[in-house]
Amino acid sequence: MALKIQSRMVLLITVVAMFVAFLAAPAFSGDPNKAKEHFNAALKASGEKNDTLAINEYKLAIQEDDKYVDAYINFGSVYFKNEKYADAEANFKKATEADPQNADAWANLGRTYFKLNKIAESETAFKTALTNKADYYDVYKDLGLLYQSQSSWPVLVENMKIYTEKVPTDYMGFYLLGKGYQGMKKYPDAIAAYNKSIELNKDYFYTYNSLGKIYQAQENYAQSLKMFEEAVRLKPENYLAARDLAISFEQVNQGKTDQIITYWNKFLKAAKSNPKAQNFVKEAEDHVKELQAQKK
Repeated sequence: MALKIQSRMVLLITVVAMFVAFLAAPAFSGDPNKAKEHFNAALKASGEKNDTLAINEYKLAIQEDDKYVDAYINFGSVYFKNEKYADAEANFKKATEADPQNADAWANLGRTYFKLNKIAESETAFKTALTNKADYYDVYKDLGLLYQSQSSWPVLVENMKIYTEKVPTDYMGFYLLGKGYQGMKKYPDAIAAYNKSIELNKDYFYTYNSLGKIYQAQENYAQSLKMFEEAVRLKPENYLAARDLAISFEQVNQGKTDQIITYWNKFLKAAKSNPKAQNFVKEAEDHVKELQAQKK
């Protein structure tokens, strides 16, 4: 009798366990048509900037087809756009697992790793994307941004030379190429790359600022003055550029005390409220006092 009771208990426990497992299991119905319907609804919601609805529709698409690579990629992209990088990573990983040959999945995973400061993983993902699709030239720029962040100048130059050859209309490619050459102290090459970047985009602050730094280090103050004037035009609140502008102006215009003071006062206006600039502010205030004393 005891054995029978035990058998019934085992049977009951087994049935309960199966029921719980059924409730916990995802509802993969395997209907590709329904998956496509949800995917298209998600695209429509994204186009209408309704990310909440898009997320829900991508989830439903994946429930219908758990190997739906495009759904994982787009789902991850919504999270990436909203800076939810851990969720983006999870979906892009699913995409690479569902289709290890999909270059877009690996490229997006690499971009997400980069945002999460997972540098080694990011580099590996980008290189895998290129292995899968050798002409995925945007990934060379992604690698360039990664190598710039690590001050890895030779490999930055190597990748940006490929990128700028294949995509010669992108100012950012030439800017990154210039940064690589500048880091390697190949200044003529850096100047040439920065000038090409400016030719393609005359409103990018960092190109002017970087080029100004080279000219200033070479004591070519007439050229550095031109570069920092453009930099400050684009970012008047950038106190470091305003300081470099004042230095260059003073070097070019010795004796024009009133104008020199004006430039230093512009720097002080940009810098005074910034706690990081206080040492520079004190130095500039003392210098302005000296210049004013010279006039007396």
